[in-house]
Amino acid sequence: MVQNTTEGNVSGATPPPGPRMVPPNPQLIEAFNWFNVAVVTAIMLAMGCTLKLRELIRVLKQPSQIDRRFFVGVAIGILCQFIVLPLVGFGLAHALQYSSMTAMGALVVSCCPGGTTSNILTFWNRGDVALSVTMTTVSTVLAMGMMPLNLWLYSRSWTHDVAVVPYKEIVTTIAMILIPVTVGMLIKYWFEKLAKVIVTIGSVIGLLGITTTFVMSVIINPSMFKVSWNVWVGALLLPIIGGVLGYGISCAPFLQLSHSRRRTIALETGVQHVTLAVAIIQLTFAKKKQFLSELLVFPMLYAPFLVVLGLAVTGVFRLWLVATGQNKNPATGEDKFAENTETPGNLEKNGVANIVAMEIDDEVHKNRS
Repeated sequence: MVQNTTEGNVSGATPPPGPRMVPPNPQLIEAFNWFNVAVVTAIMLAMGCTLKLRELIRVLKQPSQIDRRFFVGVAIGILCQFIVLPLVGFGLAHALQYSSMTAMGALVVSCCPGGTTSNILTFWNRGDVALSVTMTTVSTVLAMGMMPLNLWLYSRSWTHDVAVVPYKEIVTTIAMILIPVTVGMLIKYWFEKLAKVIVTIGSVIGLLGITTTFVMSVIINPSMFKVSWNVWVGALLLPIIGGVLGYGISCAPFLQLSHSRRRTIALETGVQHVTLAVAIIQLTFAKKKQFLSELLVFPMLYAPFLVVLGLAVTGVFRLWLVATGQNKNPATGEDKFAENTETPGNLEKNGVANIVAMEIDDEVHKNRS
């Protein structure tokens, strides 16, 4: 049973009626979902083509050579995704005085694991793709237990309904990450030239897919522009706060994380799995369809903001690389864009330290350390 709208409101004042959205076309949503499946598969295949199967096998055979800082990055992601961000979502909902249903929508988004969009953004921003894929996979697996716990803990302010976690969708997400990535690694192992082509195509598909996601979000939910200003503010702040916190924590000197891994962690903690959030809302409140439009306000506004912010960050970063001359390999004059792929192993022991050496920002970090 949904509690009174004013319950849990920090100021005790009665907030304005919750914003509502016009129910979207079911056929259009179905087509959009299948489009997303195709795009995610292509992106993850391309990400797999940037990873080295030989390196993974070597690391598995010699676990002692695994770079412990790799696992530090994963741990920071878990901390932010399942402890910090749910608290941030809870705080934003109260501070911005959301109605009960809008607050629940914001809380569900903040409790979700990282989304696959972070993987392509990591690649574009020359982050650690191996770390990004690992963080996404681990957070998705842990979500099976952490999401019900967080939703139960924080949702008491607004509802007594027990959130229904869509385990089928979570398992599907894990499969959509691991299977294409594994296939991509095998392609790189056997057909390295083909892998380079797939990476290029996957990057283009990723850009088109993210852009299309933004356009389709507007087409499917045109009424989102009519929602209250406080929902806009919250949907904009959540990914920004998540990214800033992830980057800030990873900058702690004693962690000794490279700049590429800091960027990776920031992108991973700033991107939530919106599709999973929508599935949870639809399953939990299936018998209360009169509340669905209000519950979906926050996730549907969060998604396009995520796209805009991701593209903006990537654009600024790439312009900075060009302006500082760091987009070229001094030895070959070629774009270093796809060369920054760290692995769980200790790179200096792997004989591929030259890749890291070409990362000027990482060299600066090492010198300071």
